Amino acid sequence: METTKLSLTIDEAFRNEANKVIAALSNPNYPVEPAVAESVIESLHAISESLELDVTKALRIRLIGIRNHIHVNQVVT
Repeated sequence: METTKLSLTIDEAFRNEANKVIAALSNPNYPVEPAVAESVIESLHAISESLELDVTKALRIRLIGIRNHIHVNQVVT
């Protein structure tokens, strides 16, 4: 498949989804429970690990932070 300006790699798509969940953790207008965020990030991590994506390590670090109630930053693209 030929990429276009609007195309995303799988890695970028995973980063975008993780960032949406992480942003929702600290958004008072659209809050998400930490358990929900943990579940989503854990799922993204498991899939990215099986696909051997570059984002896997960053997702694991964010997952550990969420589990330990530590503020986590966005996954850098």
